[in-house]
Amino acid sequence: MERWSTRLWQRASAAAGSTGLSASVAVRRYARYPTIDDIPAEDVEAVRRFQAKFSRTTIPYKQFTVTFQRSSGAGGQNVNKVNTKVHMRFKLDDQAWIPRYVRQRMRELESARINSNGEYLLTSEKTRSQRHNVDDCLDKLWQHIERASTLPKAPSAEMKQRVQKLQQAEKARMAESKKRRSQRKAGRRKGFGDD
Repeated sequence: MERWSTRLWQRASAAAGSTGLSASVAVRRYARYPTIDDIPAEDVEAVRRFQAKFSRTTIPYKQFTVTFQRSSGAGGQNVNKVNTKVHMRFKLDDQAWIPRYVRQRMRELESARINSNGEYLLTSEKTRSQRHNVDDCLDKLWQHIERASTLPKAPSAEMKQRVQKLQQAEKARMAESKKRRSQRKAGRRKGFGDD
């Protein structure tokens, strides 16, 4: 609970300092992140069941398309002879073993990895061995799924009150600014102040 509110406030303060925004505007901007309450209960339950049984070894990688190419970089004479670079791809929407919420989060977090056909792409040319590069791709996929399957924490009551106060203060500042702007423009009108 405390982690979410602390991170929200840190991001809001950083945004306020770096962009010149007031802290309340920054909090309003970052308050849009979903909380656990925004996610349907059946999705939360599905993600929790998935997290309980998910491990690196449970990834059904035999369903994926794996192709090999020649790697770039150092490798001596071997680099021009052996196809060790791995391209692993799969249709994200067809993977029923990944819960719907996790697939959606993967689309948001790793949008650059998804091509126009809806395929999730992973590559590795870390080593000069096909097997090790396939394992590296699976490790990357496992990390991406782990990151996407973390559920957001609910904000604390203290943080909700703080955000609410800042939003009210910002609303009052905006109303005062609007009133001053209106008076300034009214002063420019023809015949203003003629009695």
